[in-house]
Amino acid sequence: MKNILQYLLALFLMVCSACSKSDDTGNPTIPGGGASSSSYWPLAVGNTWNLVNLNDPEDKSVYLLHKTVEHSGKTYFQIKPVGTNAKVELTNGIREEDGIFYELHGATSAMGVNTSAGVITSINTKLPVGATWKEDLTITVSGMASGTIKHSNEGKILAKSSSESIQGKTYKDVIKVETKKTVRNSISGQSLTLVYETWLCKSVGIIYEKTTYNGTHADQYQLVNYVLK
Repeated sequence: MKNILQYLLALFLMVCSACSKSDDTGNPTIPGGGASSSSYWPLAVGNTWNLVNLNDPEDKSVYLLHKTVEHSGKTYFQIKPVGTNAKVELTNGIREEDGIFYELHGATSAMGVNTSAGVITSINTKLPVGATWKEDLTITVSGMASGTIKHSNEGKILAKSSSESIQGKTYKDVIKVETKKTVRNSISGQSLTLVYETWLCKSVGIIYEKTTYNGTHADQYQLVNYVLK
């Protein structure tokens, strides 16, 4: 789920044949952290997780839940994308219900191109180790471009651990999940495959992530500190 929602932002840019990746150099210093719920990824505005690249300590990844958005009567939390401020208006988000995390791809309209809204499962923590699942979502594109963006999510529970050591700290009750996301753009004919390996600690949230891009390049990040509201 490497900035699952920085990635979601890139999906619309794929329609317009423009995509970019930024590094965050404004990582806040947050001492410690504390449990606020029994969720594997507690969602509340203000919750922040600061991670660092295993191979480059200057490369930091920040998950900051900075606002919410409503869709079909459900509340989704938005992760602040790199290089934006709190006033930026986005339509994507994530929510949890009974241990299942859903990602919202909100409707958009920009540069004469419109996309429909949809929701797809991102992580299912309720399954036993080894269990798999698959779900598809098709987004309709209209306006100056016409076609579809199809999302295919394939998930698997890799392991459940009583404890894991990350950056010299011990985290208890950890679930390790994999989500393979394939996005196919019918307009450009392009496709993108991302494989996320995510470790979540109950009552803490994300403590490790590995993102593999199209099977060629991978980034790994570990939790340094966090704060829960």
